[in-house]
Amino acid sequence: MRIEGEKIFLTPITYDDCEDYIRWRNSDLIKSRFIYRKDLTVEDQRNWIKTKVETGQVAQFIIWDRADNKKIGSVYLQKIDNEKKDCEFGILIGEPDYLNGGRGSESARLINKFGFEQLGMKKIYLRVLASNDRAIHAYEKAGFVPEKDNGKSIIQIDGVDTEVLFMSVEAE
Repeated sequence: MRIEGEKIFLTPITYDDCEDYIRWRNSDLIKSRFIYRKDLTVEDQRNWIKTKVETGQVAQFIIWDRADNKKIGSVYLQKIDNEKKDCEFGILIGEPDYLNGGRGSESARLINKFGFEQLGMKKIYLRVLASNDRAIHAYEKAGFVPEKDNGKSIIQIDGVDTEVLFMSVEAE
């Protein structure tokens, strides 16, 4: 399976992608923008694929830059709830040279379309650090809007009160 976009394309994550994913995920840049900041291992990611991706609990893809044919990150839908028809969106662009330029927004639009059309989801939601303006802008470009009932929350990250914004997009 390959999900085609204009600047990027998505392929399902495989065990061969684990080292790249962990290198991205454990980078200081990514950890500083994530809510969950614990370092992960390649074995953790392999176990994630085996227990979550291969069982259908998570749909995870590698993001490829079309022009360079290079892996640049990952996008996923997790906490897939087939009864409520909703799931949680997550993304990381792990290659710093590929930040900006609309690749994150395009990745979000592509996986949202997959979630709505292939998985039958009615709502896709996310949590983002309220201070991460770049991500919020990308999510807005992909159709996400702040949640009406649950727009913001304060959580503890590394012992510091941190504001988190809740956003979602609904199927048309």
